[in-house]
Amino acid sequence: MPRWGEKIGNSYLEGGRLISKPMDFSQKNFASLPDLQNVLRAILFPEAVPQKQRFQQLTEKDYVFLRRYLSMLPRESQHPRYNAKEFPDNYAKFLLAGGPAGPLPPGVRIFNKIGQAYGFLIDNAYIVDLDRNVEFMLAAVIYVNADEVLNDDHYDYDTEGFPFLRNLGRAVYQHELQRPRRHVPDLGRFRLRYDE
Repeated sequence: MPRWGEKIGNSYLEGGRLISKPMDFSQKNFASLPDLQNVLRAILFPEAVPQKQRFQQLTEKDYVFLRRYLSMLPRESQHPRYNAKEFPDNYAKFLLAGGPAGPLPPGVRIFNKIGQAYGFLIDNAYIVDLDRNVEFMLAAVIYVNADEVLNDDHYDYDTEGFPFLRNLGRAVYQHELQRPRRHVPDLGRFRLRYDE
């Protein structure tokens, strides 16, 4: 019997034909959500992971580069330049900001990597509010494909997926704003320049 997730949906399109059986994902790329979050943690906080889990060849300059590009807004990119109407500040920032075009909350930076395919949305994020000294890591995957047909480009991203991830991020963010802290985080390494 296959593990959950190897066969998805009721049918799928392939070469313009409808195949009336679940799509087999057993030969597709796979990374678990905990593994993805560990990679993000190793980039953002290398000293907080065991030595064998660190990226041994990366220099401090490399880490700054990665942090900068994981959190850069499209309008801050110099190469390439992005049209702000097509690529608003919340583009590819599903948790806390997914959905219709709009700004992030003031002082907030989201260091993340997203995925979007076959009705799945994933966001693996470290969210910081540099003005309020709030930080948290959050990762989530949601499958939004009501018709259960894969590869047809008819998914429920806008109506179900993005609103869910936005609301999930907002709920955790609101909780973190209110939660008492014994230690104030040092967010200095995340105050980056984006105009270079």
